Formats: sequence, C-alpha cells, structure tokens
Amino acid sequence: MELNLTSLRHEIDRLDNALLQTLQKRLEVSRLVIKFKREQNVNLNVPSREQEILDSLKGRERSLLSAEVIEDVYKTIFRESKRLQSESKPLVAFQGEHGAFSEVAARRWNPEVAPIPCQTIGDVFKGIEVGSYDYGIVPVENTVGGMMSQVNAHLLDSNLYIVGAVEMSVEHAVLIVPGTDFHDIRRVYSQQEALTECQKFITRMKWEPVPYSDTAGAAKMLAETWEEGSVAIASELAARYYNLEVLKSGIADAQNTRTRFLVLARKPLDCGGNRCSITFITPNRPGALFSVMKMFAEENINLTRVASIPTEHGNYVFFLDFAASNEEPRVQRILNQISCESESYRYLGCYTETER
Repeated sequence: MELNLTSLRHEIDRLDNALLQTLQKRLEVSRLVIKFKREQNVNLNVPSREQEILDSLKGRERSLLSAEVIEDVYKTIFRESKRLQSESKPLVAFQGEHGAFSEVAARRWNPEVAPIPCQTIGDVFKGIEVGSYDYGIVPVENTVGGMMSQVNAHLLDSNLYIVGAVEMSVEHAVLIVPGTDFHDIRRVYSQQEALTECQKFITRMKWEPVPYSDTAGAAKMLAETWEEGSVAIASELAARYYNLEVLKSGIADAQNTRTRFLVLARKPLDCGGNRCSITFITPNRPGALFSVMKMFAEENINLTRVASIPTEHGNYVFFLDFAASNEEPRVQRILNQISCESESYRYLGCYTETER
C-alpha cells in the first residue's frame, strides 16, 4: 500500500471498524458469562477479576499505549458490561456473521432480543439445547431454493420447539468499500445461493462470482481486507455493521424473494397462536399420507408447509405446518388421531407467524 494521506485515513477507517467488531464480540461474550452466572447463582460483580485483567494488560509490552489509557478504556468497557447486566434481553442465536438475513429476521420477530452469531446451524441447535441461548432462529424455506433439508434434519434430531416464525422479503444488495470506483469492480463475493439468485445481474455486470461461506461473512471480509476491485452481496444491515456503502439493492433475478424463518426454544409456548407444526411417520401402506391430509381438508384447515426427509429404515418423516391454533377442539381431535395412527409422532409447537 502506497503511503499517503488518503491511504492512511482509509487504514484508520478499516482499523476502527475492526476495533468496533472486536468490542462487539467482547460484549457478546460478556452477555454469555452473565447468563451462566445467573443460572448458576454466581456473583455477577467480581472486582478482583477486573483488576486481574487490568494488571495483565498494563503489564504487556507496547510502544504507544500508556497504562493510563489502557485503564481508562477498559474501565469504560467494564461499565458497559455492568450496564448489560441490568438488562434482561433474551439471547437469540443465528448462523453466520452479524448482518446475516437470519439476524434481520430475529430483529423483526422481536426488536428487544440480543442476536448472537454462531458458526453453523448445528451450533445454533446445540446452543439452545444446552441453555447457552434463550432462542435460535433458522431459515427453513424460501421461494427460490425451496426447503432447507439441513434444518429439517436438525429439527428431527433435537427436542426443541417452534415458538415463532417470520416470513420476510429478502433484499440482496451490492456492498462496496467507501470510495470504490464502479468501473474497477471485477469480482463479487457472497454465499453460493445468493450468487445464484443474482446470476442475471452479475452476468450483466460481467463480474466474476466468488463463493463465500455466507453473505454477511463476505461483507465482513471485504471490510477487513479492502480488496481492490471486489464487492459483496449481502443485506443492507451488513453494510451498516461493516461501514460499507450500498451500491444497488434489489438485484435478485426473481422479484420479492421471500424466506421463512423458525424461532426455536427448549420449551413450547403456553398460549396459542395462528400456526402449528408436527412431524410424523405414516404406516407403510397406500393412502396413509392422503388420510392425514384428508383430516385437515374436512375441517377446512389450510396446510402451509409439507416437507419430508428419508429415514434410515427406508420410509419418510413428514413435516406439517397448518394455519390453526392447538386450542381449537377440531385441531386437538386431528392431532390425537394422527398420534394414534402414526408410527412416530411429535408435536413441534403452536406459535404466531408474522409476515414482513
């Protein structure tokens, strides 16, 4: 990098963004510590631990930072951590980096949650099961790619319940480093599914598509590296997280692409909702699945999702979502009959589904 005033200012901007992300991550870990302390009835405030951290940091080799600056900075961080202790925001896990569409969905489901990123969908499920997080949010289907079989498989293997759902429009946007010349763009990073959904736009721009682990991760990488000639496809929320600019939004080939997200928890809701979900395995005989569908048709109950995955024994587990409440007598009769006639049956929950 050629050293001049402009390049040095850009480097400061890049470092400031990295510092902000690191501080965000530290506070997220602090929130997890607070949750574990509360569950284990451990004292939240431990001044000796704070002093231990300060002594360690001030004792390390450095050339520019004074001990006084380090102490001022970390005492501010400690104060913010204590402020978070007074909040009761539930922790909701999602897969990917901050700015992922799952985080967008989590905020729309409940603006008061504290979103925590996880590396994989499996980590989301595991984290809820062991109590690290209060909730998790995962994509289950979209209008382009259809059902997410990986999520269905995790649902089948877990003991979690569905306590909410959000169906929303997914707006893919081209994110650029501030100051990028449009004519210099040569490649675009994003998750493979997003690259596929925006293929016509990418082809028209004559950009090279480069697959990345996830959309928000591509945005974060671009903000950290400032790779010349590169852009990312991600959400506008990711642009705000990583100090990127939105070059163009709504670039997907199909207009009004929508994705449905499920909110998961260890316990079902006590009150009813407008959606129910179940899984079941029908007996291996002709018409078994049809007979289940017929029960709902006769009660004029709309089925909103029907999916299946194969089992090790050669048959199929069916996932069924329908628009009704478990508090209705007609629904209770149907569920009781399915549970009696199926080889395997599990109630996943009754919840409210919102559209945004």
